[in-house]
Amino acid sequence: MLSMPAASSHPASPDHPASPEQPEARPGLGTLVRAFASSLVLEPVSEPEPAPVVYTAAIHTTADLVSSLIGITELSRDQGFNRHPETNYGDGGRHANYHVDHSTLPVSLTVNCNPPRQTVAIAVSGLDSEETLRCFQDLELALFGSC
Repeated sequence: MLSMPAASSHPASPDHPASPEQPEARPGLGTLVRAFASSLVLEPVSEPEPAPVVYTAAIHTTADLVSSLIGITELSRDQGFNRHPETNYGDGGRHANYHVDHSTLPVSLTVNCNPPRQTVAIAVSGLDSEETLRCFQDLELALFGSC
């Protein structure tokens, strides 16, 4: 069984220090905390980094992989996407992902061509939602038309 000593009714003295429950035990603690807090140098809170946005669309297609990649490359170049193009093939060359950055805007395009599944999907990503949406809509219209 745990027992607690009874609170003393004697005032604090050097011979008998006050218990923590007695408020007069730490008269300078509030002053000390305020002095410490005022001595802290805090950096101003900066704006959070903008979150990227992504717009996607997909269509059903019976086009072969080579035709899809040629068409996507040509149409995306016409829309300003020509920096750092990269094509990654999967499943023994049966499908591919094409990635390219815009030449002047902080926007990227990724296209997934999957003839075995008969799909082509695009994703346009960037930090400025209006600019990214405009690029997406222009690309979607150029690549997919009014599907």
